[in-house]
Amino acid sequence: MMIPLLRQVARVCVWLVLLILITITRTSPVESGGVHSYDIVCRNRQDAWDVLLNGHVVLRMRCPNGGISPAERADLVVARLRDALETVCYEDIKPAVAMGYFAVVVGDRHIVTADARHAKANNSSCYTLALRWANNIRLALGGSPLSNSNGHLISFDAVHPYGVSVGAASWYGGRWHGRLTANGEIYDEMSLTAAHRTLPFGSLVRITNLLCGKQVVVRINNRGPYIAGREIDLSKAAAEAIDLIGPGVMDVAVEVIGSGG
Repeated sequence: MMIPLLRQVARVCVWLVLLILITITRTSPVESGGVHSYDIVCRNRQDAWDVLLNGHVVLRMRCPNGGISPAERADLVVARLRDALETVCYEDIKPAVAMGYFAVVVGDRHIVTADARHAKANNSSCYTLALRWANNIRLALGGSPLSNSNGHLISFDAVHPYGVSVGAASWYGGRWHGRLTANGEIYDEMSLTAAHRTLPFGSLVRITNLLCGKQVVVRINNRGPYIAGREIDLSKAAAEAIDLIGPGVMDVAVEVIGSGG
């Protein structure tokens, strides 16, 4: 009598454990193999299109870009997110410098560009908007947001072992024009060059203005800057290309896209 009873109790316990595991799996918002529970839709809101993820507005398309209307852009975001979230988790959602623009990516998949018009409409920089959109998506999936500190920006073009960093850029010219640089060249303020404390001479570096997204590629041919808190010193021509002349110092994204040598 006791043995059959014990067997029945054991079977019931096994089924209860399996039921609990299935329930946890189905209700967990984010897993390493992809997001298995989400609802994503577009909604028209007067002159804009909202993208809603699990009932939360994660981004709003107000402006066209590249010949694509706000409605078409919103539809593209929904389609790209649906595809990407099948195989990745919220930790893969980050801001990036992609195809020459600040964007939101999921793993290696481009989701949406944080263009200058949308940044202006949101009273923010292109970089800040990409970070905000990425965090909105992460939070809607039950994940944790990224901080404003440096270290989470992604570049698909940076060469190993370098990544992409955010730091202060300044520029130099005037009395330095015509002098010898640290690598033995004659400094020409109208050439696209820059000074960096540690990068090898000849390195090609793409500099992106965080505010408007303007970019320039420079070659490292000098050492500096020697003022605390600054990462790179651009030539006058490079500074003009990204609207740095007026402010003198601004935060930029720094990508090493070609090694020196």
